[in-house]
Amino acid sequence: MFKITAPFRGEEEIIPLIESGADEFYCGYLSADWVRKYTSLEFERKGGVGSNFTDLKKLKRAIELAHKKNTPVYLTVNGLYVKSQYSFLIKIIRELEKTDLDAYIVADIGLLLTLRELKTSKEIHISTGGTVFNSQSVEFYKNLGATRIILDRQISLKAMQKIPLRYPEIDFEVFVLNTLCVFIDGFCTFLHSYMDRKKKDISKKDWLQDERMEILTTYDASEVTDACALKYSVEAFRATLNKKAFLSMVRPVFYKQLKDCTDCGACALYDIMRTNIKTVKIVGRQITPEERLRSVQFISSCRDILIENKNIGRENFLQKTQQLYRKTFNYRKKCRGNNCYYPNILLNKQSDEAR
Repeated sequence: MFKITAPFRGEEEIIPLIESGADEFYCGYLSADWVRKYTSLEFERKGGVGSNFTDLKKLKRAIELAHKKNTPVYLTVNGLYVKSQYSFLIKIIRELEKTDLDAYIVADIGLLLTLRELKTSKEIHISTGGTVFNSQSVEFYKNLGATRIILDRQISLKAMQKIPLRYPEIDFEVFVLNTLCVFIDGFCTFLHSYMDRKKKDISKKDWLQDERMEILTTYDASEVTDACALKYSVEAFRATLNKKAFLSMVRPVFYKQLKDCTDCGACALYDIMRTNIKTVKIVGRQITPEERLRSVQFISSCRDILIENKNIGRENFLQKTQQLYRKTFNYRKKCRGNNCYYPNILLNKQSDEAR
């Protein structure tokens, strides 16, 4: 049976999450020194103080408590880094090496190679930012020392069945709840934050450098979401001409308009259980502790349905899972699949009903 990997942000969450069904934890760490030098946007993919530990002592205590309950803790260091950041990044890694973390979750190949050079004692897990869709990419990361691979959000159920069979020595993990995205994570160039900068805030002296191009964004302040889903326009100005070079199209809030409720892949657990996928991941370092707890309770209850009813059919499981979803998240509509990680499950169901 698959394990549940849950996000957490504070020591006080550990016991309630374990009691609710979490088997593993992952978290982030944002050094105050890094924030002062580079801001919070560049250390790992879910930037910001609210999503991460900021005190190394508190992180150490949380790890110790989780280990007392025989629960491993993995740390996300899955940003993409440039050469000038590496001396500082290595300094932070050396501090983290002194903790009892069980693994680093990484996306940057340079960091992966650096961790090998440092002879880290931690396991290496490849983030979804590593963009694994096929066995060739699994082979690549395996040869670099990866012990777990988090498959991309857009991975198909067919690929989930085939790839782990070829690599039984690798743990594979897939997403199951929260923060579904239409983009391929490893190819995304958006930050999980944004900054409002108005034209009127830019003085004439800012335009003195020859051939300088300044990009300005104007966003819809009424929206509270990631940058990729904001309504905004982008304008570029050329310094030597002191005028607008081009104007992009206004980008609408696209897939967010299709959302019904919490992003979910729970219906696919029936099929995931029949693969060699070892772990399902709940996303949510950026949500509230109450939402994290509720998410774990929901997925754990879905797993209990499969454990307690070993001969349950797919249709019966889908029915029970969707009933549980509506109850857990106070959702009164029939699931339309708009916020589904694995919509083919529902499409197959609808196809069967039409026959």
